[in-house]
Amino acid sequence: MNIRCKNIHFLFLVLVIQAIGIIGEEETQVVAEENLESLPSDQPAETKNEITEVDPEAFSEFKETDLLSNATSSEVSSQEKSNVTITDASVTNFTKVNCLIDKTYGPVEIVNYTRLMELLILDIGTPNRTRNSKEDKQLPGACILVMFYARWCVFSSQAAPHFNAIPRFYPHLKVVAIDAMKYQNFNTQYGIVGVPTLMLVHNAKPVAKFNATVYNLETFSKFLSQFTNLQPNDSLYVTSADFSGPVSSTPSNETDYCLVLSWVFIAACLLYFTTKSHWWRQFIELVQNTWRESNAQHEHAD
Repeated sequence: MNIRCKNIHFLFLVLVIQAIGIIGEEETQVVAEENLESLPSDQPAETKNEITEVDPEAFSEFKETDLLSNATSSEVSSQEKSNVTITDASVTNFTKVNCLIDKTYGPVEIVNYTRLMELLILDIGTPNRTRNSKEDKQLPGACILVMFYARWCVFSSQAAPHFNAIPRFYPHLKVVAIDAMKYQNFNTQYGIVGVPTLMLVHNAKPVAKFNATVYNLETFSKFLSQFTNLQPNDSLYVTSADFSGPVSSTPSNETDYCLVLSWVFIAACLLYFTTKSHWWRQFIELVQNTWRESNAQHEHAD
């Protein structure tokens, strides 16, 4: 199980959708009950299911058509499965991408939305595409390692020194970091639901995501060696300078207003569903009955 800070905005959206669905189901149920109550007393609430005769020849034709459609859908689903991006670092049967080694890059670059778009050479709104052809992966191309992080996330801060050390051992790899909470345009496009998340890009197309449970320099190096033709140029180590940046190793104390809004929304939903529950109505009736009995006793005593 990955130890990551979840994307609060994504969770908030999920909670809103679920709450709207539950409220809609309750309103539909109430309307249905009102319609049943409005029916005349002599009209039965339920009707018997009518049995119709089916032509055996038509049924056999329908069955054959159904089998053909199922076979076609299974072929389509198998083709779709073959186009899935590999996101598990434990995959062994994977063709390594061929990264260019004719250019040397500097330390980690913290980028914004515009800068990352320039590096990825993607048009705005371009869907997430994958590479599954061995020929495409073996073509030389620029490799970029992107880290999606959040400044308030403790796990992002713990992984930061190890991530900052990667360019020292992989000088031919472009290493960048982007604040996933500040620039959320890529979260939906690349399926970023938690931070920190590392994504490997080859020729402007995502190849793999780091999916291990430990975020340190050794696991990062294994991930790169498994999916690329790059190897570390020296023994792996983290220095004190890596803790100072570029990605900060100290969580910030800034207020996440989306997190506050999420908690307010959750509290409002709990309050709403509590007031609509059967237990709450029983509690209100109990308080009212107790209050009436108390008033009656006082009037009798007077």
